[in-house]
Amino acid sequence: MSQFEGKAALVTGAGSGIGRATSLALAADGAYVWVTDFDKASADRTVEMIVGQGGRAVSVKLDVSVEKDWQTAFGRIDSGEEALSILVNCAGKSILADSFTMPLEELRRVMAINVEGAFLGMKHAIPRIAKSGGGAVINISSIMGLKGKARMAAYCASKGAVRMMTKAIALECADLKNNVRVNSVHPGVVDTPAWAKHDADEAGMMLGSSGKQASATLDVHAVAKALVPIGVAASAEEIAATVCFLASDVARHITGAEIVIDGGMTAD
Repeated sequence: MSQFEGKAALVTGAGSGIGRATSLALAADGAYVWVTDFDKASADRTVEMIVGQGGRAVSVKLDVSVEKDWQTAFGRIDSGEEALSILVNCAGKSILADSFTMPLEELRRVMAINVEGAFLGMKHAIPRIAKSGGGAVINISSIMGLKGKARMAAYCASKGAVRMMTKAIALECADLKNNVRVNSVHPGVVDTPAWAKHDADEAGMMLGSSGKQASATLDVHAVAKALVPIGVAASAEEIAATVCFLASDVARHITGAEIVIDGGMTAD
């Protein structure tokens, strides 16, 4: 029997990258997956991939920064057969910008998606997970929630907030004895399509004096070669495997923890 058989999972930002890989991995191990994303078409594609591999899933359009969207999504989930046991807050927004010229609205948008989105997910999911008998929440943070990076103040602030919010809510769940574990995962450089959204100027901001690249968009392999001690980027599937471990009963004694997957970037 697959370890997530009879359980439902909700994954945000599941239309690509780590969210898609996590949805596929959970479904492959028996979970019924609610695949959510702001881009419904990309969420639909993830569902097609899951169904094509024999899994079960449904897509839902969700702007994680809008509470009404969460309420609508959970209205559908409550009518499903499988009880919600797993929440993966994966939706996120990154920004590379000069902090002293960046519009305030850019900061607010990053915080709305990365911090408020994770909070709203936990606010609405954790009581349901507890009612189902318990389970796990995994918040995708970043190593930028553990260390600073020039011109990434907004992103660092948001991911640091996710890290500490995870710990606080993990302790709140422990105090309630509701059998819900809450942990954060902190990837470093991961090979996902998100890197292509950054242009050459932003590449210079990221690489600084550590390396150069000639392409018009930010090349994840150039970044990994310049910044990751082991010299390679992680795959989205590697991050998803850790998420599945944290969601499983094998990790029943792990809560309030931060799991770093960064090829040594925070080792010094």
